[in-house]
Amino acid sequence: MSTKYQLETIPVWDGIASQSECFICDLMQEAQKDSISFYLGSSVMNPETRVKVNTIGFCPQHTSILVQSGSPNSMAVMWESHFEETRKQLEKVLNELEHPKNVAKTARKLKEALDLREHGCLICDRMEERLNRYCFTIPYLWGQDMQFREAFAKSKGFCLPHMARIMELAPEALDAKTAKDFSCAMAELQKRSLERVAHDLWYMTEHYKSENRDKPWNGCEDAQKRAVYKEISHITTR
Repeated sequence: MSTKYQLETIPVWDGIASQSECFICDLMQEAQKDSISFYLGSSVMNPETRVKVNTIGFCPQHTSILVQSGSPNSMAVMWESHFEETRKQLEKVLNELEHPKNVAKTARKLKEALDLREHGCLICDRMEERLNRYCFTIPYLWGQDMQFREAFAKSKGFCLPHMARIMELAPEALDAKTAKDFSCAMAELQKRSLERVAHDLWYMTEHYKSENRDKPWNGCEDAQKRAVYKEISHITTR
């Protein structure tokens, strides 16, 4: 059994008790906020951070979030050198576009240069590291702590992408026999969770029929959101 990932027992315990449809999504939302704050905080004055920003940068989604964060000064300081690095990398192909021998070929070069410039994301990388720690901790605790095992069985499960990530890491957190037992427990939990959400979604559609409008919602007012977020993650990494 491997323990190469740092355990995150406190947030995982808090999450399993939250009765969220996917507490990993909730934790990743916090992870994204933490990463945004990090890169717009005092780290922008750190030469090592600036070098990483210049060479790796951020995906379009996180760049947009950074711009809209309400920290224009930090963003300007960080982006000044990043923008200059982008200009240097595009200089050759822009010169070719000015006097093209073959427009299609030069356009492809431009596309390749832009794809290369956007291939990495420091925020996605930080979030991915934290995601792996959370998803490793879940099967690890399940194998070590009977109280956690009981809380796991009473929880509302996970979104499908995070369930898949947890199952990927389970063999690293557990011995072979315990991993099989955990797989069975996960399948049972997710089946119950999906069936519950499917019922709530059905109830919601029935409620909108004229003959049912006076009936109570029974907690199904947001069934459409919960159904969507069972299939996709709230916050994703590349």
